[in-house]
Amino acid sequence: MNVFQNANRYLVNVYKRFPLDVERGEGVYLVDKDGHKYLDFLAGIAVNALGYQHPQIQKAIVAQLNRNLHLSNYFIQDVQVELARRLVELTGYRRVFFTNSGTEAIEGLLKAAKKWGNLHQKSEIIALQGCFHGRTLGALSITMQEKYQKSFRPLLPGCRMIPANDTAALKQAVNQNTLAVFYEGIMGEGGVRPLDVGFLQELYRLRERFDFLVFADEIQTGVGRTGYFYYFQKDGFRPDGFATAKGLGGGLPLGAFVLDEKLAEIFAPGEHGTTYGGNPLACASGLATVDVVAQQSFLNHVAQVGQYFKEQLGVFAGRYPEHIVAVRGEGLMVGLEVKERARDLMDAAFENGLLFNIAGGTTLRFVPPLIIEKTHVDEAIEKLQLTFQKAFG
Repeated sequence: MNVFQNANRYLVNVYKRFPLDVERGEGVYLVDKDGHKYLDFLAGIAVNALGYQHPQIQKAIVAQLNRNLHLSNYFIQDVQVELARRLVELTGYRRVFFTNSGTEAIEGLLKAAKKWGNLHQKSEIIALQGCFHGRTLGALSITMQEKYQKSFRPLLPGCRMIPANDTAALKQAVNQNTLAVFYEGIMGEGGVRPLDVGFLQELYRLRERFDFLVFADEIQTGVGRTGYFYYFQKDGFRPDGFATAKGLGGGLPLGAFVLDEKLAEIFAPGEHGTTYGGNPLACASGLATVDVVAQQSFLNHVAQVGQYFKEQLGVFAGRYPEHIVAVRGEGLMVGLEVKERARDLMDAAFENGLLFNIAGGTTLRFVPPLIIEKTHVDEAIEKLQLTFQKAFG
């Protein structure tokens, strides 16, 4: 049997996979066992921030391999502290807690919120329709998409949904019982949809009036993805905490929740923990990633190539006005919304050697490695052209 047949036999079948038997990654490409190359504008769903075989990540991993792989949190190691220090210096926040994933980072913020709410007699959590915060039961409770929640109710009580970018609904929902509001600056799974600045301004104004917590989910938008190290820094908004993961580990499982002054001392010893969170190998890879991405010249590169990509997609969309709705996003988190056949387009693009996925049902989502150049954008546009020609003529 081949690898796909064995996967169906031995693994829990919850993924629709590309029929691609990957041999290795090279820069911004994946290579199959027959030597065919695929331009990877999926990047492990925004995880492989520096692509494949990046020399600084490889060097950091080898150095840590020669020290240890795991110590447990009865010990501390310099690589963990150094990565936390870098995140604090880059954001101005107070405390970092390392996790294995984004959903665990959200769970940590939920626990911090719950304890703070119990101390302040507040209990209601608000999230936005179309958002995605994770698949564990706590994170799922604030992932306001019916398709993800419907099979697992009842979920965490006290969670309320409002439409994104609806300032009137926000004003109506918030009151003295509001404990926290969670948001993604750009809703990834919701179709690469940015929140309006006016909506966020009103959210933070209401926080001052009603004294609730605001948490930003930077799992997909963070670590340079948008051309800002964290997206909330673009307009100067300052949540009480935020979740980060995906690109943070440079390809290894690593997340964190980061807390500001109000919550810096919220947990007492023993109230929260993790076995693998802050794994030294993942932190070494993460530190190497942050050292590259946090450079302003690198962030400028992401912004410039991302703008070029959006411009080229805009020109491309003009050729197919009857099939394309909009181009959205920031930096190298870009969506192309289509009117129909999004899944067929993804599959056809795969046949043409271009990898991306679908978000929100109708949006082609592009989250390539942050190291791509304009030549890779041109190559992607050429492959999209072939794809649309075959699909629509």
